Amino acid sequence: MTDLELWVEKQKIYELCARYTLTLDGHDIEAWANTFTEDGVFGFGDHGLRGREKITAYGRVHQQIASRHLNTSLLFEIDASGERATGQSTTVAAFATRQGYKVAFLGRYDDEVRKVDGNWLFSRRWVVADAFPEDPSCDLLAADPDLVPVVQPLLDAYQRLGEPM
Repeated sequence: MTDLELWVEKQKIYELCARYTLTLDGHDIEAWANTFTEDGVFGFGDHGLRGREKITAYGRVHQQIASRHLNTSLLFEIDASGERATGQSTTVAAFATRQGYKVAFLGRYDDEVRKVDGNWLFSRRWVVADAFPEDPSCDLLAADPDLVPVVQPLLDAYQRLGEPM
């Protein structure tokens, strides 16, 4: 793969990351779920949602809230076959409350992507939350009382639909 071909493929992966956030925040849940392979996994903590059906069901809960997800610092490596890649990006999620948008989450995505019919899709997207340095066991998602009623339905759906991984 030439340098130019490598940059073109990386740009396609970056566009996948953008499509993920724009479709989720725009409540286009079918399009969001279609950023994953049929057997793709979306995970957080020790649970994951396996397959588009469960990812879509989680998205249906997510579409009940107003959110903005931001991805920055994207860094991906494409393997020698040109068909698979791994990477990370920083993520920030803000949710709407009656007091305005509030940052609910900071962390990173650990990603595995692969080409399916010429298109890059997530085969595995794992969310890794930043920990509170003074107390890593502190649940930062529950730290702001204004965000608890927004975040709790997502956590409940995730536990209901997910499986230990």
